[in-house]
Amino acid sequence: MRVEGPRAASRSPRAESREPRAVFDARYFAYATISALLVISPGATMAVVMETAIEEGRVAAMYTVLGVNIGNSTLALSSALGMSFVFTHWPWTLPLVKGGGAAYLAYLGFRGLWFSFRPRPAAPLEPAAPRTPADGRALPATDRTPTSRFGPRAAVARGVMTNLLNPPVILFYMTFLPQFIGPQDPFFGRFVVLAATHVSMSLVWLSIYATALGVLAERMTRPLVRRALEGVTGVLLVGFGVRLLLR
Repeated sequence: MRVEGPRAASRSPRAESREPRAVFDARYFAYATISALLVISPGATMAVVMETAIEEGRVAAMYTVLGVNIGNSTLALSSALGMSFVFTHWPWTLPLVKGGGAAYLAYLGFRGLWFSFRPRPAAPLEPAAPRTPADGRALPATDRTPTSRFGPRAAVARGVMTNLLNPPVILFYMTFLPQFIGPQDPFFGRFVVLAATHVSMSLVWLSIYATALGVLAERMTRPLVRRALEGVTGVLLVGFGVRLLLR
């Protein structure tokens, strides 16, 4: 009768290290829970989306949400490629980013305050159905829908800049996310799953938030109420900029 020794009965550590580890384990669900709380917590990103929705409407706000998550994806890719090396070996670069983010938020806030206090004529209502002249000529200027102060590209750029210059988001990707990647995990595979989870949560939550605010803003027909809301969001953005600078 053949008796197996302890070496045959047990697996070697090398063999165990080659076994694939579960992606959706307890660490993943802990990360997803914390990420969800961070995504829905009020901050500079939500304030920028709010200002865009109130001033420009839900379409522009959705473009800003797209830009926010392009910024998130860019930071995630930078972190995966070793961007944290820059902040570790040149720590003075993070205060530069912080100063740039604070200045950008303050710019957006003062810009919103300027537009809220500046007198402007009320925008004409859109016609119930589009009208096309029988002779094919362009509609008169009075019959056209008023355009926003900036187009889709500027709205996307606003979202991108907001998160690329936001130190809390930078630190999330550079220091917080890598803590949930173990030494035995496939680094890039695990990193992609974790980053995609955060970006997806941000995209869904901010899209719902932007749509709700845009619909609410469209129903506010009184110019005084709209201007008051624009002023409040402007003050919030300036406050977030000051808080970011003083951290």
